[in-house]
Amino acid sequence: MKRHPSLQPLSHEHHRALLCWRELDKQLSIPHSSALRSAAAALQHYWNSRFSSHLAEEEQIILDLLSGDLRSRLLAEHDTLRSLFRSLDDTLDSNGALAIDDLASLAATLRAHIHWEERVLFPHLQSHVSTDELRFIGDRLRGRKVSEDAYCDVFDDDVSSRGKG
Repeated sequence: MKRHPSLQPLSHEHHRALLCWRELDKQLSIPHSSALRSAAAALQHYWNSRFSSHLAEEEQIILDLLSGDLRSRLLAEHDTLRSLFRSLDDTLDSNGALAIDDLASLAATLRAHIHWEERVLFPHLQSHVSTDELRFIGDRLRGRKVSEDAYCDVFDDDVSSRGKG
């Protein structure tokens, strides 16, 4: 199902988060990776600069349109992500050792959540809410302020240079 234009800003932010996730996941698969801390810090930067607000905005804008299991799952997964990112934030702030199992859990949880929203939640919204409600979502998303540095800058050059040369 093609994404409704009103939901596209959220999908774009999901894409950015998945770019960070992919780099972290790649570094997790390399024993004793020297770039693991950088990948974790880039994901944390994106969380702090954009994605934590993204979750709050989804809850403010979309939550009232949901009921039952969809509503419960959205809230539970957002709470889990907040907890995992708080733990990562504490570790990075204290320059502590990164726990591979914790990073793997964060990476897997983030990826699964984004895929669930893209494959289940957004198609549900597109087929179960009115055009006016979808327009309202789009209006609210267009009216928000997004930080200029709300990207995984560490990996943008690598991603944008693929396929060139």
